[in-house]
Amino acid sequence: MVTVVEEKKIWPELREDLGIYPGPRSSDGAPTWTLHDPAAHRYYRLGWLEFECLQYWSLADAQQIAETIEQNTPINAEAAEVEEFVRFLGSHQLAKPRGANASRRLAEIKNASHTGFWRWLLHNYLFMRVPLLRPDAYLKKALPSVNGLFQRKAMLLLSAIACLAGYLVAQQWSSFSHSFLYVLTPEGMLATAAMLSLSKLVHELGHAFAASHFGCRVPSMGIALMMGFPVLWTDVTDAWRLPRRQDRLIIDAAGMLAELALAALATLLWTMLPDGALRSGVYVLASTTWLVTLAINLNPFMRFDGYYLFADYLDVANLQDRSFALARWHLRESLFRFGFLPPEVWPRNRHRLLIAYAYATWIYRLLLFTGIAWAVYHFFFKALGLGLFAVEIAWFVLKPIIKEVAVWRELFAIHPTALRPCLALLLPVIMLAFLFIPWQAHLLVPGLLRTEAEFTLYSPQPAQVKHVLIHEGQSVEAGQTLVELTSPDIDFRIASAERHWAELSHQLASQSLDPALARHNPMDLEALQSTLAELQGLRAAYEQLTLRATFNGRVRDLSDALRPGEWLAKDEPLGAVVSRNSVVVAYAEEADLGRLQPGAKGYFYPDGGDVPVLSVQVQSIDRTGARQLTLAELASRYGGALAVREDEQHRLIPEQGVYRIQLQAENTSYPLPITVRGRLALDTPPESLAGRLVRSAVAILIRESSW
Repeated sequence: MVTVVEEKKIWPELREDLGIYPGPRSSDGAPTWTLHDPAAHRYYRLGWLEFECLQYWSLADAQQIAETIEQNTPINAEAAEVEEFVRFLGSHQLAKPRGANASRRLAEIKNASHTGFWRWLLHNYLFMRVPLLRPDAYLKKALPSVNGLFQRKAMLLLSAIACLAGYLVAQQWSSFSHSFLYVLTPEGMLATAAMLSLSKLVHELGHAFAASHFGCRVPSMGIALMMGFPVLWTDVTDAWRLPRRQDRLIIDAAGMLAELALAALATLLWTMLPDGALRSGVYVLASTTWLVTLAINLNPFMRFDGYYLFADYLDVANLQDRSFALARWHLRESLFRFGFLPPEVWPRNRHRLLIAYAYATWIYRLLLFTGIAWAVYHFFFKALGLGLFAVEIAWFVLKPIIKEVAVWRELFAIHPTALRPCLALLLPVIMLAFLFIPWQAHLLVPGLLRTEAEFTLYSPQPAQVKHVLIHEGQSVEAGQTLVELTSPDIDFRIASAERHWAELSHQLASQSLDPALARHNPMDLEALQSTLAELQGLRAAYEQLTLRATFNGRVRDLSDALRPGEWLAKDEPLGAVVSRNSVVVAYAEEADLGRLQPGAKGYFYPDGGDVPVLSVQVQSIDRTGARQLTLAELASRYGGALAVREDEQHRLIPEQGVYRIQLQAENTSYPLPITVRGRLALDTPPESLAGRLVRSAVAILIRESSW
């Protein structure tokens, strides 16, 4: 017979280096305390029950501690709650390790911390902190000099400066607004980078001095590499031990307030300084840097100033982690009705706010990580760009979704009863149907409506208008005379050439009778041929003065100078003859070519309401991609839908592979503008959104890998 002896649980002993400070009041008015772990530089918010547990920790028994708390306080404590707190202290290494189990646990934690180079790089290549300074001692020495900035008088003075600067700028608003063009020059970009660095330094010093003013330590300052771009950062984690929420809010906002103060001073200086490099530099501070810092730092969805302001305003520590846990519970209960209790109990309005914040953050992160994936794909060379794009999408977008689905499967397995479908479950079903059911039977592409042919009338020589045989909008036939011009100069030169030709002809005819003249026969014959060629050229030039239509069409855009008796300069445009038929030129992406065939029909939807919707039919599709865009109207630089870049020869190069499509427009017997930009909706075989995404991914993979 084997007797199993149960090992007695060892009561944990707290570490001596832990610090505890009074915390802010909770939302229900109960007191809180802040526990500081100096080794890990972490802070933990403790409630009344946890604080009382620490008060009676020496009893070394969960049941006795719970009973003592019930006797001496109005708290209803249970031994299970005390044991849960004990486990919390052990899992966060806040107690001294004792026994074999503790040593084994520490070894497991150490082994888990060694993630390997590639995993470390994956987590840190987007954002990596590099500590440079330990400024706490210097901040305390300089603190007496800046303490006055935290007084109400200083705030009133800065407000007055801002109002004065705003008033003076309003008086010079035209000059101030037009100075922005300087920022777009190479010198302006360099000044912007320098002034942005200065403003960021002031921003971080604002956080550091505010934390030091309220008695907090600032252990380090340094540079963070965000996607390779350096940004400054300051460690003000010590602000968590401040009991007053207002003090923490001031530290959170101090960086932005410092930059706004710098912008106000720079604006005032701009109104006083003469033109020059210094005035241009302070203009950058006054116009752009504070807008950039507000746009970035007020974002509550990333862990910048806006996040900590929002968290401290709500007085919810670890806002994202707690709201995410609540939103995951809400999602599972909405879909499957598991019947689990929420991870935390909040008042109704706060409960809804945290769930909405979590969902909004998830959507923002989805867009952000997708954008980062697109950015790294374009910033790096092809192979690395494709790899990083796949890693970004797989690790930061797909992995959280897969983990959540795995949790659902585990919950299904342990749930004691069959789950009843609920109405909210239709949402993912609809999304899957939207993703996989072929429903897209139309392809939307940008296009340009224009005439099939166009011929511009020019004055071939300096001439005078003789007869105008057409009017605006008139239909003409091929070969029809449109305008007759006359040129006295050509008439005179033709008459002179004809007289000269007649003289030479008569002279050659009489040479056979006079032997003395016959010796000049070769020279006179050459002169005769030259005069004849000149005469033919002049007659051809005279013939060009009669302008005729080269094809059947319609007259448009006649010049006001086209009146009998008016003199015209050489190559002066007089009007145009355009074809009665119209075509649409469009560009489709490489991934969409498989859905298009000659003969496919669709509709052209013009921009604006001047032209009605037109029926179109595909005539031809180019087999090779467009190396440059010849239709500037469709380029993004000119308001079009095709993304292009301009090379050194000012050619418009498409950013992605596009193929030219020509379509015949139907029912265009009425006059149309020369060109009309719009969208084409072409009939194609039905396709699912998932199929389109797969085809686009394969097309990009083939193109970028140069297969």
